[in-house]
Amino acid sequence: MMSLTPYTFGTMSLGRNPADVAQDLIVARRAMEAGVSFHSSPTYNQGFTFMVLRMAFDENRNRVPKMMIKVRDASVPLMRFEVEDTCRRLGLDVIDVAQLVSMDPNPGNLIDQLRGGGGPLADELASLRARGLIRQAVLFLTPENSDAAVEAMKSGLIEGVTLYWNACQRDCSDSAWAAIRAKKIPVLALRTLGGGPSDKNNSSTSEKLAELINASGCRNATEFNLRLAASEPVIRTTIGGTASLANLDEYLKAATNAAPLSAEILQRVEQLQAPES
Repeated sequence: MMSLTPYTFGTMSLGRNPADVAQDLIVARRAMEAGVSFHSSPTYNQGFTFMVLRMAFDENRNRVPKMMIKVRDASVPLMRFEVEDTCRRLGLDVIDVAQLVSMDPNPGNLIDQLRGGGGPLADELASLRARGLIRQAVLFLTPENSDAAVEAMKSGLIEGVTLYWNACQRDCSDSAWAAIRAKKIPVLALRTLGGGPSDKNNSSTSEKLAELINASGCRNATEFNLRLAASEPVIRTTIGGTASLANLDEYLKAATNAAPLSAEILQRVEQLQAPES
């Protein structure tokens, strides 16, 4: 399950200057040449991210990567449109992994329908898969929806989950994380490379993280974060974006044969990830 590579190139930084995309195309081409999967959204940079990707893909259709795409799921028409429109705009036959963003917190939303045996949103997801437009799907977790999302796996329409996960953050409940590990549910990790103590706005967290990186023997935070992901069996890919060719090359190098961290370091990471009381 999950056809994505261990490191997935996040494309949010591409297309920020639509009048000059030359550097963005260099970065996109490098990621394509490396053979890594891509993560994107039709909403990034008001759609100009898709413009850069389409230009890069049309240069070499043989190098089009496996694609993970955010799909908004608040209504049947929106879900259907975003899937069909993504395929049109990027020239794709299929979205390899649809990241269903669980954007509706109200009762009866997609997750509730998947848990409860059906409904119009669940039926539309099944239809999009039957039409061959979505190959696999994952649910985006938050602390509020994570337990319900794990239960929704029983629908058979969802192959995994995605969440913000890094040395300082595990954005789901303890019970959901325990279930994910016990059931070996595939996790696609967001903000692993870009996340950190700024999320908690806590200088002591920053100091603890710096101590961990130093104690691990890693050369830098990039190597530490990718080794951290390699240490957790349920993590299937680490998603990290950049518009810098140097940063991308650093990510690609660090992701190659990333070795797991020691048990002592991992125990300290779990303490850092724990919610503040």
